[in-house]
Amino acid sequence: MDKIEDFRDRLERRIRTTVHYMDVMGEGSAERIVRLIEQLSKIGRDEVEIRLGSPDVGLPITSLALYTPPPPKAPPERTRFKVPKQDPYLRAYVEATTEFDRMVRVSDQRLLEFARRQMQGRDAVSSAEIEIESIPDLFAYRALPNLAAVGRSVRLGEFTIRLDEGRSANDWIDVTAFRIERTRTTADAA
Repeated sequence: MDKIEDFRDRLERRIRTTVHYMDVMGEGSAERIVRLIEQLSKIGRDEVEIRLGSPDVGLPITSLALYTPPPPKAPPERTRFKVPKQDPYLRAYVEATTEFDRMVRVSDQRLLEFARRQMQGRDAVSSAEIEIESIPDLFAYRALPNLAAVGRSVRLGEFTIRLDEGRSANDWIDVTAFRIERTRTTADAA
């Protein structure tokens, strides 16, 4: 109800203001000019004073003051499409990113090679004993505990990766402790 009352008050105020200005303005300039022309037509020629000097008004209006549209724009110049030159560094960038992807991609074969290098004649190696010498070694080392995370152990070629309690940290990374054990087969036992 308050919103309706506010709207009604604003509407009544507008109507009052409009009626007030209609009363104040009275006749417009068109009506005054018509009345002036009618009064001039009643006066004789001898009674009208004509000044020969021009009245002090603004600049005269000439054809130069009228709006002239801008000239039409010329159509664009026809050119042949040129294939942009290949960035000279693009090939090097693609090769570097491909090489990086190859370096950090961890496959079962890469994990097996890493485990074989670490074992070298031993039957078991703990994660604390493993030395990381390169970026590919780091990614392989990081992947081994994740590989065994589901069942606490996993078979990888001739090795078994088992999770241990605690963490294993070195200069490169901190991971869940694990160990790599050579898997005994019946042929080894005999």
